[in-house]
Amino acid sequence: MEIYNEISVQRPIEKVFEFLRNFENMPKWNYYVLEVTKITEGDIIKGSVFHQVRKKDSQRYQIVELDFPKIIAVKTLPPERNLTMRFELSSVGNTTLIKDHAHIDVPWIISLFIKNKIQATVMENLQKLKTLLESGKVILQDGRTQTLQGI
Repeated sequence: MEIYNEISVQRPIEKVFEFLRNFENMPKWNYYVLEVTKITEGDIIKGSVFHQVRKKDSQRYQIVELDFPKIIAVKTLPPERNLTMRFELSSVGNTTLIKDHAHIDVPWIISLFIKNKIQATVMENLQKLKTLLESGKVILQDGRTQTLQGI
């Protein structure tokens, strides 16, 4: 199943890239993610592994593509369902366009019932990301308030 959304953010591409590549920031804009921890040593690079705790499960994923400041992609690690998330960034001035692609391995019959709901939920989360990066503050769907300093 393929999911695609895009959104423009009034922030420089380098700032958006740095925020997105640190997946420990994901709980600040994705209400379903409660905690993300980088479990590999050193800088965030291709190959870095993260452990993510969501409301109903947890998973590990690895950065499989990292091209500053244009592309960030992660893939879940076994035994989890195969999921690849890819952010493509482009800019005009201080505006960054984020193209969010996701591929999830699910039976096609199931995708008929869940694709639109997942795509809409991902777009809601991207709207929260936009608000957070542009204003420095956002209230997530579950009521958590998140703030940023100096982005």
